Amino acid sequence: MTKQPPITATDPRTNLSAPLPGIDTAPIPLAGRTPPPPYPVDALGGLLGNAAKALAYYVQTPVGMAAQSVLAVTSLAVQGHVNVKKGNVGTSPTTLYCLTIAASGERKSSLDGQTMKPIYEYQAERRAEYETLMAEHRADLEAHELRYKSIVGSYKGSGKKPRPLTHDEQQALSADLAEIEKNRPTPPPRPHILMEEPTAEGIYKHFLDALATAGLFSDEGGAFFSGHGMADEAKGRIITMLSQLWDGKPITRTRAGAGESGVLAGRRLAAHLMIQPVIADKVLADRLMMGQGFLARFLVCSDRSLVGSRFLSGRAHDESAANDPAITQFWDALRELIRHPLPTDEAGELEPETLAITGAAYEAWVGVHDAIEEQLSASGELSVVREFAAKAADNAARIAAILSYVETRAAPTPEHVERAAELTEYYLKTMIQRTQEAAQGTVEHEAGELADWIRQNGGELNADSFNKLPAAYRKAQKARSLLALLVDYGHAYISVSGPNNKPRAWKLREGPDNV
Repeated sequence: MTKQPPITATDPRTNLSAPLPGIDTAPIPLAGRTPPPPYPVDALGGLLGNAAKALAYYVQTPVGMAAQSVLAVTSLAVQGHVNVKKGNVGTSPTTLYCLTIAASGERKSSLDGQTMKPIYEYQAERRAEYETLMAEHRADLEAHELRYKSIVGSYKGSGKKPRPLTHDEQQALSADLAEIEKNRPTPPPRPHILMEEPTAEGIYKHFLDALATAGLFSDEGGAFFSGHGMADEAKGRIITMLSQLWDGKPITRTRAGAGESGVLAGRRLAAHLMIQPVIADKVLADRLMMGQGFLARFLVCSDRSLVGSRFLSGRAHDESAANDPAITQFWDALRELIRHPLPTDEAGELEPETLAITGAAYEAWVGVHDAIEEQLSASGELSVVREFAAKAADNAARIAAILSYVETRAAPTPEHVERAAELTEYYLKTMIQRTQEAAQGTVEHEAGELADWIRQNGGELNADSFNKLPAAYRKAQKARSLLALLVDYGHAYISVSGPNNKPRAWKLREGPDNV
């Protein structure tokens, strides 16, 4: 039975709310955020797991955040080289979409700078050589145009009036020009492999002019979800395109202008977006992104905050991530992977090697797939995250292939599949928790946070002090609605009323049952 709020009456002498005698006055519990499950960092293995632990130590950031960053950037480095085949079930890219939920002050930017260091170095090197390559291209193009004109001129003759061509000469000229056009110099690919807040059109243009592998990485992912690409009129296009890229399908662009439409196949885009909890609540509640299966492709991480415990005392003043073998070995592996020539055909489309999950490894993966499928029923534990769970076995195969390729350059073993299954279980548990918290209602979380602030500032709040509240609660309408909920649930009472009985001050109730 749902617990009812305590019954109160107004004392005519004081005009204050007070509980009636003999009535249960215990407050109704407010929805709270339960501690997140621990990230199984050891499942990443020696190379990636040890790097994540070391990065978490030096940056002083949650280990789950560091592990998520390590896994995401490894997917970026691997995805252009290998696909994963799951027996006869199908073949998938090794692309991962990762979403990390972390509040302001969790050092997302510092972690990104350390984890992505080899990628930023590679991109800087490409920028430095790009102008030289473009100068060479312009020279080649000029030579090509001169050759083109000279061939045309040889058929025109030396007179002012072009001589008419015979049928055979016309055919010969056409063949010569076609052969030249086959060898028209192409510009070097643009240097950037990273993007932060693109539109669908921007992603298409990037892949048209740059390498066939790229990353959507941002330590301020809220800018992506609130940017031009996610505007109402554009959201459907970018969601569809990103979903196609995750699936390994070609992406298309359709425009009215001649030459502006096209199809690009053999492209890969890994993603890691770090967003604050308030943004995450809105994103995970977006019906379009959820309904089209876009968000279901993401691996979501939300780790326990370290803010308030990141002390420097007791730490060596000269310690550095750059001198830690666990991190330098990881960086070296990334440098080798990101610089290894991409397997492409003449059209520039990727032709990745296929790592096949076979034998005992396939049996292990089938066990993961079937265990997930069993829990997708209406009564199953995963029914509340059905969209995410439906893609979990595929993500597990991708993770297993990433781990095996980084560690052995060979197909996944049963151990790789088991470790990937452990990581996938974490992501599913995280999504179950986030879904349950969302169902409890954001307003209760906000009321609890407001009550915590009031308690830390004397236990009582006057309407004249609304401007001192955290920014999210300073507006009188917002503050009063949350205070009314605290009163209704029995966590606070009105201590002062003004004209027309309008509350002017509130005080938290004392007792162990209060928030």
